[in-house]
Amino acid sequence: MNGIPLTFNEKPRRFVWEYRSAQGEPLGYVARFDADGKKDVVPYFKRMNGHGWQSGSAADPRPLFGLEVLAQSDIARTVFIVEGEKAAAALQSLGLVAITSQGGSKAAAKAEWKPLEGRELVYLLPDNDEPGEGYAEAIAVILSAFEKPPALSVVRLPKLPPAGDVADWITARVNDVFLDWDGFQPVPESGIDTKALLAEFQKVVKAHSEPVPDEWKTKPEPASATDWQAPISLESAKLPPWPDDVFPGSIQDFVTALGTSTETPPELSAMMVLAAMSAATQGKYRVRVKADYFEPVNIWACAALPPGSRKTAVQMAAAAPLSAWEKVHREIVEPAIKKAQADHATITEQISYLRKLAAKAQGAEFEQLKREIADIEADLPEIPTAPQVWAQDVTPENLGTIMADNGERMAVLSDEAGIFDILGGRYSGGIPNLDLFLQGHAGSPVRVNRGSRPPVFMQNPALTMGLSPQPDVLRGLTEKPSFRGRGLLGRFLYALPSSNLGYRTLDARPMLPDYRAQYEGILTAMLNHEMASDDQGDPCPHILKITDDALQVWQTFAHKVEAGMREGGTYAHLTDWAGKLPGAVARIAALFHIARHALVSPWDKEISLDDMAAALRMAEALSAHALAVFDLMGADPALDGARVVLRWIEREGKTEFTFRDCHYAHKTRYKRAADLEPAIDVLIERHFIKARMVKVAHRPSRSLEVNPAILRGAL
Repeated sequence: MNGIPLTFNEKPRRFVWEYRSAQGEPLGYVARFDADGKKDVVPYFKRMNGHGWQSGSAADPRPLFGLEVLAQSDIARTVFIVEGEKAAAALQSLGLVAITSQGGSKAAAKAEWKPLEGRELVYLLPDNDEPGEGYAEAIAVILSAFEKPPALSVVRLPKLPPAGDVADWITARVNDVFLDWDGFQPVPESGIDTKALLAEFQKVVKAHSEPVPDEWKTKPEPASATDWQAPISLESAKLPPWPDDVFPGSIQDFVTALGTSTETPPELSAMMVLAAMSAATQGKYRVRVKADYFEPVNIWACAALPPGSRKTAVQMAAAAPLSAWEKVHREIVEPAIKKAQADHATITEQISYLRKLAAKAQGAEFEQLKREIADIEADLPEIPTAPQVWAQDVTPENLGTIMADNGERMAVLSDEAGIFDILGGRYSGGIPNLDLFLQGHAGSPVRVNRGSRPPVFMQNPALTMGLSPQPDVLRGLTEKPSFRGRGLLGRFLYALPSSNLGYRTLDARPMLPDYRAQYEGILTAMLNHEMASDDQGDPCPHILKITDDALQVWQTFAHKVEAGMREGGTYAHLTDWAGKLPGAVARIAALFHIARHALVSPWDKEISLDDMAAALRMAEALSAHALAVFDLMGADPALDGARVVLRWIEREGKTEFTFRDCHYAHKTRYKRAADLEPAIDVLIERHFIKARMVKVAHRPSRSLEVNPAILRGAL
């Protein structure tokens, strides 16, 4: 059940039924989600890139539920056809051959009923309502048309409640001795005389069976054009509102004001500011979660928005204190750099002169010159490096050098996605070079010796990433096996906010100067924090502790995430990301703590419950965004296309349209009509549209009707 969520449309998952082939191989699943008397029944028959099941019906003709039971039974055994997997599973648990089709009472014609040809006797057990009768009638029409049709009888079970089915009939008898049976699990054997129950059922079937009416054996009139099933959502999950109360006071004021003044989604400002905080403190702190478990405080943030969303303005504002700090310290060290460069050049010239003399000297004079040259070279002044906090485009090889020159720390901040191309091997013949990036996220030691380049040794590397690429860049990243296989994509904290392009006022008030000044003051203080010292006097990170109550809520969250990674859990298809989520929460809580106490001594205080709770609120939102991003990364092109066409239908207010018109409206996306077909198929199978044939100017053209619920806004 990998990939089937625990909730759908805010309803918890109640049960999952597995469809198998005649040979017993899994074909897909149907999941039921219900709450407050309302339910959603969602099929999962699609697979993408081998990573779990995705929502969508099986290709027509659809397989039957119970096909493996039918295939293993003798042809003379009676077959029961019911409506719904719940009813079929209940009869199967009594040892009967029971089947149903996927899609409900209106989808009987989409199933493959051929396995019933040649069977001796089939009982149709309709639900106690009009759709149930219609379902039984539709099946009778199909089976009667076989060359070797089975004998058909219809059984209307007595004393069923309105819309009741055989599962309700069994429940009424089981509940007399087993009050907790929910009708979904197999009929319990403990406390139940299943043989007596089966005998009673068979007796009732015989007493209430009758041949199907003759009119059921002829093809009925087409169903009404207004007869629709509820559409199945094209979206994986609805993104929750972004929390606006997670950062410490002055930082939150800046984040909110930045989003308001630039008219950008709040997720963008929050993620870019979080990356800037990480860049200011990384390498200087570690969080002690347990006695033997530490987390660094650097994070990787990625907020995806389309071009024109003012990503650059937001990122530059978030990174402004970093750039200002670089400028001040560059000016401080610049005279020393110039002096060292001048001294280095002068001494190098002297060494060159002495080498020329040594080339002509012999004996003792040569040995004296050689010693003199060696002594001068040993005293060559080291040229200081101008401090650098962040970079944009940087190769893995150059990254190691600038990190080594800057206290083993660096941030990569960019509103473009060139870094993904570099990581994918743009400058290395298409061979991905991920090691240093992965080590920089984890803080594991780096030892690089490559050819003519100077060796790079780092004990505690720290790398921050703050990216805001276009959503299209994320799509297809999972097709690079090394990106996901080696855990690169699982290290990012993602945000996929809805674009507000086309809805901005273009007249937003600028940010108050005080908000900007307070933010810059806090980040500057964080940048100025000194490292701690170990027993030998060498620099080392400060260790931040967590209060007991904060640690308790963190552990509760970590257990919840762990359970979500089980088969069928929320995170079952992205364990690479979810496995790092509790650690990311500890890092975020630490950043909040450091910012809150930036003007004093953060290392003297423990991370509080308030900061941990704020980090957990952010994590809940990040979880929803990660689910959406990983759906986008491995998105089915047909599903993406269906979303595009659906937006066109809604925008144009279409009640019906021709395939030709739809292709013309999307010809820039679909060069050939055949390329549009998969998107249309998705919309049909999810009940957004239905097809019929008409003639337009003597040329056949598919006309597609639109589910009225779409235009009523009932989805």
